[in-house]
Amino acid sequence: AYERSAAGIPVTVLEKSDHVGGMASSMQVGDWTVDHGPHRFHTRNRELMDHYRLILDGDTHVRHRLSRIHMKGKFFNYPLKASNVLANLPPHILVKALIDYAVIRTRNRFRPIPDDNFRNWVPKRFGKTIAELFFVTYTEKAWGVPATEISADWASQRITLLNLWDTVKKSLRPREGGAKNRTLITQFEYPASGRGIGTISENYAKRITAQGGRILTGAAVKELRVENGRVTTVIHDGEGGPLRPDLVVNTAPLPKLIEYMRPVAPREVMDSIGEMTYVAIHFVYLEVDRPKLTDDHWIYLPEKHLTIHRISEMKNFDPTMGPPDKTVICCEITCPPDGEIWNWTAEQAAEAAERDLVDAGLLTPGECRPVHTTRLRYAYPIYDLGYREHLRRLLDHVEGIENLHTTGRQGLFRYNNMDHSVAMGRHIAKGVIGKADIEGHAEVAAEDDLFEN
Repeated sequence: AYERSAAGIPVTVLEKSDHVGGMASSMQVGDWTVDHGPHRFHTRNRELMDHYRLILDGDTHVRHRLSRIHMKGKFFNYPLKASNVLANLPPHILVKALIDYAVIRTRNRFRPIPDDNFRNWVPKRFGKTIAELFFVTYTEKAWGVPATEISADWASQRITLLNLWDTVKKSLRPREGGAKNRTLITQFEYPASGRGIGTISENYAKRITAQGGRILTGAAVKELRVENGRVTTVIHDGEGGPLRPDLVVNTAPLPKLIEYMRPVAPREVMDSIGEMTYVAIHFVYLEVDRPKLTDDHWIYLPEKHLTIHRISEMKNFDPTMGPPDKTVICCEITCPPDGEIWNWTAEQAAEAAERDLVDAGLLTPGECRPVHTTRLRYAYPIYDLGYREHLRRLLDHVEGIENLHTTGRQGLFRYNNMDHSVAMGRHIAKGVIGKADIEGHAEVAAEDDLFEN
């Protein structure tokens, strides 16, 4: 919308919420600015990075990433570093890990293991012990799905280390400047305004309005009327009545987009919608009576006896997001939409989060208090074993509509990053005004090396 309005093309943005930004929005909670978990902006594309800085009016700073795994009372660097793993794992587990790795690599040479699910993909490259400790257990916990039912696509996109030996080599010879894999990037940029990651979307909104575009908040889409292969009318519950667009760009969840369409999609398309599932997140924000809990931007908690799967500390992204003598921890609890955890009260969620942090040894009883809870229904698209077939069916249906494009994490059912989503939107806009191939937006973030855990 920003690129099109800058080119003088009339634009209307329909936003279901009462604020812009979606999962990359920020909230003001008492004295605190908080995000929906950890967000960061990094790209190797210099033009895209310059664009990010332009939108923020240069109000950004560089952060040196620290993310770790907390397990068995120890901290493990993520991405894995061989020296750190060697120092923290008990000797008998290390020996078992090395034997497992040697055995499975030898077996795979003579009897190749198929990359047909997550359970096969990770042990094949890291050995069973390392795979279970650092990858399989966490993934099953976060998704709530057995690793045998998760597509290997998830592993190839999110784990950019090639294997255990690759981990050792990159620990000994890190290449920050020339590193191709995003997992190895050790710094990123973040807004320095004290308003959180949502500053990006808020600044876009201001610029769009100044350029003559319209942004309607509280305007949920209800219906897309399709005639002769084109969207002719968009019905929404915001101000101004129906829209009759020349072009529609969708960033809502792909299954919802098709449910909005009239006439109703063919039976086989509607059946595939029911197979496209998501993991939701219940967020709990705890204020802690310390200036800082850790130096980490985020910490993974893979142990299954803990309900939380990840925490992040907002002040480590920007120290001006809250008072100097306290800190806020964002606790993420994954769950099925509308399941038991999704329906927890604020008190139930806060009790579980505090109990987990105390059990993990990160907090002492009584030193924190809940300040906010919120939920995100469409957090992670689930790459189960059959998702590709169903996704292709849905995309084929949308691609048959001449003036409709669907993009972004939700619109493509793709777990891409923030910079990818910005690049996708800009690519579509440039395609419309004749400066790029509009269909190329779907190729952004299609390569395995562009993803980040």
